[in-house]
Amino acid sequence: MENLIEELTAKNKEYIHSVTKQLILVGKSDEEVKEILNDILPQIIEGQKSGIIARKLLGAPTEFVTQYQPKVADRPVSEKNENPVLMWLDSSLLFLGFISLLNGVTALITSKAPVYGLITTILSAAVAGLVMYMMYRYFYRPKADNSRRTWNWKGFAATTLSVLLWIAVTIFSGLLPTSVNLQLPAIALVIVGLVAFGVRWLLKRQFNIQSALVAQPRR
Repeated sequence: MENLIEELTAKNKEYIHSVTKQLILVGKSDEEVKEILNDILPQIIEGQKSGIIARKLLGAPTEFVTQYQPKVADRPVSEKNENPVLMWLDSSLLFLGFISLLNGVTALITSKAPVYGLITTILSAAVAGLVMYMMYRYFYRPKADNSRRTWNWKGFAATTLSVLLWIAVTIFSGLLPTSVNLQLPAIALVIVGLVAFGVRWLLKRQFNIQSALVAQPRR
């Protein structure tokens, strides 16, 4: 192969260099790269004799390498983690981040804005995460055979009870004295919200958690 490369013009050598880089980027091994180059080098050298450059003969390097990219169906699929505790935690952190950030930003804009106490915020986010998991488990999650889920009273009852629990927790925890249910300063709420989003992002990256807000298609 080296002997054939020496026969190339400067432009064609540059083309081969670019093709080699692109092949490596799409995951080809050294042996696979050599095999592909051995196939195209004679064509390029033959084209040189007629004044045809490699780019014109085979197309741009990225265009040429497209045919060697793995098909979507061949790419390894990373299965989402559907552990109930992790999914609940993922949803709870999402709500905790959203509620805290919304309360904090609103309080920064106007001092008259109502602010949830710390315990109310945490408990409300935790039960909201449970509601989202129940909805995913009984309505969003596809069945193993990819058939659509049918209506079931068990799922409806579980989801309804968790929603009622969410409402009750939010209301009754709000009745706690401020000495227990602390009201954090606006900037502290913003920080809590950002930290919650950050922790959620790290957990999803570490454990590949399936979001309860999105149905995971079965393969």
